[in-house]
Amino acid sequence: MPGTPPTRFVYLGPEGTFAEQALRSVPAAERGTRTPARSVGEALDSVRAGDADAALVPLENSIGGAVGVTLDEMAEGEPLVITREVILSVEFVLAARPGTSLTSIHTVAAHPQASTQCRGWLRDHLPDAVVVDVLSNGAAAAGAGTGEYDAAICAPIGASRHRLTTLADKIADHPDAVTRSWAM
Repeated sequence: MPGTPPTRFVYLGPEGTFAEQALRSVPAAERGTRTPARSVGEALDSVRAGDADAALVPLENSIGGAVGVTLDEMAEGEPLVITREVILSVEFVLAARPGTSLTSIHTVAAHPQASTQCRGWLRDHLPDAVVVDVLSNGAAAAGAGTGEYDAAICAPIGASRHRLTTLADKIADHPDAVTRSWAM
């Protein structure tokens, strides 16, 4: 029904990602249901099929560039109307289970974009740690939460969602980085 605000939201998951953090900045999404999708295509297809009222997906990062899969899905899938643009500051944190010290970290889980954007900090503070590539910042936080990895580079929402302690915040080499997302 025109003019009816959306109540069912889907975003590129898993939980604890910058996409979820961006979606939570939308007032209607705070009041509605939020469901993670496994891919950009799945998120957009949820809207196309009527299973969700709106989807939020990343479009580009000021450091990493365009998110090709989002552009491909918009060009190739059934048309969707972009209803909102969300620009989110990308503030990475290093998080670990409570009681973990910086000196005890041997493995750090991170999405490849995250580890690239925090390369200088890692070199200066954890030069001997092995960085393990994972599929998302949320997966990094989840892996640190279960003890699979000693720590994670993740979004602040990922640290809190997985009950991690923030050992260092604002660790990105480019403190002014942003990610632009679209809601449709």
